[in-house]
Amino acid sequence: MLWTVLPMQALEGLVNHLMHLDPETPARLQKLNGRRVRVSLKELGKPFTVTVTETGLVLSWIDDGSVDCHIVTELAVLPELRDSANITRLIKADKLDIEGDPMLAQQLSKLLSDLDIDWPEQLSQRIGDVPAQVLVNAFERGRARLKTFQTDSQQWLGDVLVEEKQVLAAREQFIQFQNDLQALRAQLDKLERHLQEQRN
Repeated sequence: MLWTVLPMQALEGLVNHLMHLDPETPARLQKLNGRRVRVSLKELGKPFTVTVTETGLVLSWIDDGSVDCHIVTELAVLPELRDSANITRLIKADKLDIEGDPMLAQQLSKLLSDLDIDWPEQLSQRIGDVPAQVLVNAFERGRARLKTFQTDSQQWLGDVLVEEKQVLAAREQFIQFQNDLQALRAQLDKLERHLQEQRN
């Protein structure tokens, strides 16, 4: 029992701490105050309940009271609940089951995903302005390098598949193939009409 309670308490503390780094959190919490959601994740095997209060979220494994919404899904699906357009698709694909208010699931997801934390300011309060600026600059450079690496890797993989291994057709070849196919279809339609006219 202790092995389930301690991680949940740690997660609750972390989530509430992060939420309070955003000055807009109290207003968001006020809108959802008193709402309760039970989440059953297939990976965990046991549901947990999330209760919204004026001061934050309360997470519990042992709360079995009534809730406004019960979500049954998988961990990987949770981020997709931010967009209401995904809910219907997920339900049809049997990746999501919601009993109760489906909009509450989306609002709770947005409560966390819409956090706007000023990380440079938070770092500067803890370690000082200069070290915080050095860390932020290093992070930005690392992110730019990673983006460049991803772009270069995709380009390299595309070149290998198209030119060296010839597994995929080049874009120009594919467009030419489409044009040839349309021209052939037009010729067949013309031939078919000509045959129909001759029969009549």
